Amino acid sequence: MIQLTNLTKKFTDKIAVNNISLYIHPGVVTGFLGPNGAGKTTTMRLILGLAAPTSGSVSADGKSYTALERPLSKIGAMVDAGALDARLTPRQHLMILAAAAGINKNRVDELLSFVGLRKVANKKINEFSFGMKQRVGIAGALIGDPETVMMDEPFNGLDVEGIHWLRTLLRDLAEQGKAVLVSSHLLSEVQEIADRVIVLARGELIADMSMDEMQEKSIGSYVQVQSDNIAGLKKILIENDAGVDMPESGILHVRKMNMRRIGDIAFTNGIRIYELVNYQPSLEQLFSELVAGKTDYKGLNHHDKEEAKQ
Repeated sequence: MIQLTNLTKKFTDKIAVNNISLYIHPGVVTGFLGPNGAGKTTTMRLILGLAAPTSGSVSADGKSYTALERPLSKIGAMVDAGALDARLTPRQHLMILAAAAGINKNRVDELLSFVGLRKVANKKINEFSFGMKQRVGIAGALIGDPETVMMDEPFNGLDVEGIHWLRTLLRDLAEQGKAVLVSSHLLSEVQEIADRVIVLARGELIADMSMDEMQEKSIGSYVQVQSDNIAGLKKILIENDAGVDMPESGILHVRKMNMRRIGDIAFTNGIRIYELVNYQPSLEQLFSELVAGKTDYKGLNHHDKEEAKQ
């Protein structure tokens, strides 16, 4: 169990992580999201003991990562696949990890087959594409069969087959009861696999909730309704605290109320329903809502450029 409590990391010129408290859930894939510079990688480094917090704490089963007796069995991580020693082969890289952690060397061959690198196990990593280096990094993260798996941008460089393989892998790990934390800018991929999302912006925790909770809170979520008495239904739904818009004649967009409740209210009042459809925004839309105005690095759009010329 990984617990962050009032975790803060300050650098000379900025606060990278600001008073974050959260718990990484076992048996769940959690998407770890945020704009560039939000503090995601710094948070991962703090969890792994690669950086010291300015204040607050982070623990795995009540201990810091550096105090764990068998750290690779508690947390496996791929933070930067590009940081692999390119002079090594995948087998040599994994053998070093296994030896350092007291893991049976048979685990190395098992993982090389699992990530699809057995045929190139003795080639130098400097001959690999970035996607192949990602697979080496993923194998390294799994070497100790850890309780928690953390991966930073694991989809980068993978081809279509590799992306499908990784999706399945991450879901399988969660089904085994492991906590899976995935940081990625590919929001469509996170949406495919995530049960929960954690969102940072400017070092602060913006959201920590299930995907269902996130959808419910979004202003972009609504239920589209058509009925034989649209005016009457609109009045009754508003009286029951729903948010109701009529984007066009004969159609209602209902917020803050689910389909079952809408159907029950219509039935109780003798109103026929012809359409009842749940519309949910994409994770990209939800993310944009959450971080609006909280991005440090932003390019100019056409309107901004025209204003800048004036």
